[in-house]
Amino acid sequence: MSVASRGVALIGFMGAGKSTVGAILAPLLGLPLIDLDARVEQETGSSVASLFAERGEAGFRAVESEALYATLREGPCVLACGGGAPIQPGAMEALTAWGLVVWLHAPIEVLQARVGAGQGRPLWGPGVKALAAARAPRYAEAQLTLDATLPPEALARAILATLERP
Repeated sequence: MSVASRGVALIGFMGAGKSTVGAILAPLLGLPLIDLDARVEQETGSSVASLFAERGEAGFRAVESEALYATLREGPCVLACGGGAPIQPGAMEALTAWGLVVWLHAPIEVLQARVGAGQGRPLWGPGVKALAAARAPRYAEAQLTLDATLPPEALARAILATLERP
């Protein structure tokens, strides 16, 4: 897979390490890092939590989808997707056509330990286990699944090795 013509999309549940791995991977590939949540916040001038509070989940997802498709049109990058971005209709298909989609997968207990109380994460709460289970089949459509309990550097190297294979 040619990295020069395709990007890498990191998907997974909250706390999987998408932004952390992306920050390590992007310089290794010589590609820009786009954190989708950060892009949404920059473009709207509001935090993800504020957008959820003001517009509801559907309103947030509409803004997130616009930012996702704009990012894909801009060309190759390392894209750290929000946890719900690939779940939206058509998103996984668009991501797969655009580049390598990598699911950073970890048990919910590990994610809970990383996220803690979930401050600033509007969907983190009592239903988090059910939400993670509901999203897993869509995440499993990724071309590459990695164990996100591994160190971020090891995950970045594994992605790089996958991209370097003929």
